[in-house]
Amino acid sequence: MAWLGRRITTPTLLLVAMLVCFAVILGCAIATGELLELAEHPDGSTTIDSSTTSWVVAHRTHALTSVARLLSTLGSQTVLIPLTAIATVALLGQRRWVLAGLVVATWGGAIGIYSLTKHFVHRMRPPMDIWLTDAGRTSSFPSGHATQSLATFLALVLVGAVILPTARWPGRVIAVALAIGVGWSRVYLGVHWATDVGAGWLIAAAWLTIVVWLAGAAGSIQWRLRGDRELET
Repeated sequence: MAWLGRRITTPTLLLVAMLVCFAVILGCAIATGELLELAEHPDGSTTIDSSTTSWVVAHRTHALTSVARLLSTLGSQTVLIPLTAIATVALLGQRRWVLAGLVVATWGGAIGIYSLTKHFVHRMRPPMDIWLTDAGRTSSFPSGHATQSLATFLALVLVGAVILPTARWPGRVIAVALAIGVGWSRVYLGVHWATDVGAGWLIAAAWLTIVVWLAGAAGSIQWRLRGDRELET
């Protein structure tokens, strides 16, 4: 990664590297979904999925249902779009171009990867009679809420830590805890299998790692271009 990073010296190469990494993660996600079919039962679940869902459904309570609905909303675009927009505008106002790009790329890339994966992997959702919320007719694999919430929450925390370093670890703990809660809520509400959520977390972690690495390369390019302009003047 360090070797490649030193060779990304222009914005064009940076964009190409991002697209290649996006394609690699997307390919791995699709391959994982296809391989998962080998272990699936006729209803789309695996052994661990069916046992986990059965246990969760059997232990539902009114209080837990309220918490699950709240967490599911926190991991939805209803919340993530305004959060991403506010953070991006604030960073752009401070001329922190790379950090703003990190937030947008992480959020948008996570959505792109899970949306395209769903297009190619047609996994059945749990039975509708256990749903406690509407999930539409899209593929169950991977969980979009799990993917976008972990990626976006952690991206916001990483950006925030640059501005306020003392909040780095508390922020990470809160972000991960919220993302775990969002993933749990999707299984609890009956609209995803546990492996959908696990796959979403892995996709989010992989994509965020790539974006952070590319952001470092982008920072180097920015400083290099700024230095060149100063020399010209």
